[in-house]
Amino acid sequence: MASSKSTTSWLQTKTVGKLYVPAKPRTSVEPVRDALDKSERIISDLDRAGPGALELLYLFDQIEQDLHALGEQDADLRVEMSRFEAIQGQLRRRRRGFLNQVGQGLVEERQQVAAPRSRWWWYLDDAAARDRRRTWVRVVAGVAAAGLVLTGAWLAYGRFLAPPPEVRMAFRRIEAGKFQVEEGDTRQALAEFDAATQLMPEDPEAWLWRGVLHDQLGEQADAQSAFKAAESLYETDFNFILNRARIYLESGNVESAQADVEAARALDPTSGWVYYLRAGVAARTGNYDAAVDDLQRAAELADTDGNTRLQGMATTQRAQLMRMLPIQTPQ
Repeated sequence: MASSKSTTSWLQTKTVGKLYVPAKPRTSVEPVRDALDKSERIISDLDRAGPGALELLYLFDQIEQDLHALGEQDADLRVEMSRFEAIQGQLRRRRRGFLNQVGQGLVEERQQVAAPRSRWWWYLDDAAARDRRRTWVRVVAGVAAAGLVLTGAWLAYGRFLAPPPEVRMAFRRIEAGKFQVEEGDTRQALAEFDAATQLMPEDPEAWLWRGVLHDQLGEQADAQSAFKAAESLYETDFNFILNRARIYLESGNVESAQADVEAARALDPTSGWVYYLRAGVAARTGNYDAAVDDLQRAAELADTDGNTRLQGMATTQRAQLMRMLPIQTPQ
């Protein structure tokens, strides 16, 4: 716990009230209740609290200290502890709003009070960083899945204004298979992709999924058979390998995705799609600086090729990633 002087420094200069943190534990329950009341008021008006919302963290420190001291005296604190848990739960759920209100002030104040890496001085930043990572992974993988230019018969179906019933059913099967992959039911996913290949055997997407999932299950003969079928539907080895890398990435097999991306890059080192997809691999492994660089490279190559679609996608994703990166604490 910081000293009384350091703890109150920010509040003296930046808030209307002054929070007094005593040097010695108090014995009355009233100060805890007062702190809980004040915390509830701040939480209820969090959207308008501004930098003053930081007072919550000082209040939490005070409440924890007092509850511990009173607990050693065998005080009945069931009501107060229940209220404190509820308030913490509200802050946990509204952490993004809290961080938006306090901004860089959290980093600055944390340094000033020399806060240990305890739950609330650090937890909100850490949780927000995890949220950003999860969001970025979904964004990159999802956009890569939607954005990569697939060659072969699959594109022909995109030209139909009203695809035949079996084509629509095949697409539904593919989407159902992807859902099962997310749910972790690989066998059910395989059943869906198998049905899709029977409905639309000239679509490489379902064949790639079958190969990737058989590979995941260690069924190499079936995997190679599916990959061979998919490869025959692409005009070039490059398109086949790059799209297989995309499916590996969507399935969560980052190692195989990375291997295929590098194989595709060896075949065509000037393809912007290679760097766009490699950014997804980098993001999955937590290498966000590399992801930013690859998206920049993808945008530059797309500009050279006149591919305005890829250029816009890479530029947009790079800007989004830059916004999601956590604020770096000065050393």
